Amino acid sequence: MSSSQRAAQLAQALADPLRLTLLRHLMGGSATVAELVEATGASQSKVSNHLALLRAQNLVRAERQGRQMRYHVADPTVAQLVEALTVLAGEPPKLARPVAPLAEARTCYDHLAGSLGVALFDMLVRADALVPPPSDDQPIKLGPSGEVRLGPNAEAVFGRLGLDVNAVAAHRRQFAYACRDWTERRFHLGGALGAALCQRFLDQHWVEPGPKRRQLQLTDSGRAALHDRLGMTVNTGEQGERSTS
Repeated sequence: MSSSQRAAQLAQALADPLRLTLLRHLMGGSATVAELVEATGASQSKVSNHLALLRAQNLVRAERQGRQMRYHVADPTVAQLVEALTVLAGEPPKLARPVAPLAEARTCYDHLAGSLGVALFDMLVRADALVPPPSDDQPIKLGPSGEVRLGPNAEAVFGRLGLDVNAVAAHRRQFAYACRDWTERRFHLGGALGAALCQRFLDQHWVEPGPKRRQLQLTDSGRAALHDRLGMTVNTGEQGERSTS
């Protein structure tokens, strides 16, 4: 099969609104058929049939846990594909709010999300390291409404976190955009810069994986790093943040 034929197959698999909705839900974490039925309002037979098609196209994978089968986005490249379609189409429908601690800190496939991700995005904007979209009330779309630009202090601020923004900009992936957080209903940082920032936090053990899939826990060294390098204090347990200068 040629790459063009394979691309056409994938496009056909993603052409159904319910299948795309299922993938968007799974990007927030794994789910069972019953959970996806509740989240989407579709019948169990429809959800099961669409999941079977997505599995056949290697867009999702399944993992048995006890008596239940949990579904996941197959790999980061699938997440990037859904990400690109979401950015092009605009803001996705509101999803059911995960319970804490997933709402406090988690990965949105490969960048920081939850109250921690939102607090960090807000701090980077206040520090003039990022220039957000014109209005937080506008839907996220490709271009000026959703694109995040570097601010005048970007190199210095991201440098304090150990990131070279010029090196990240060399990636072929979209550099930076405002990703609407599905629990906070505000922005966290997406794109190549968001992924690099998340990886930096993991590499430095500023965050560590929690007991739930995609859950992250801010470590003591992470709190210290944010305070020392950004003048920022994060209280994820209270779903909020405050900054000190």
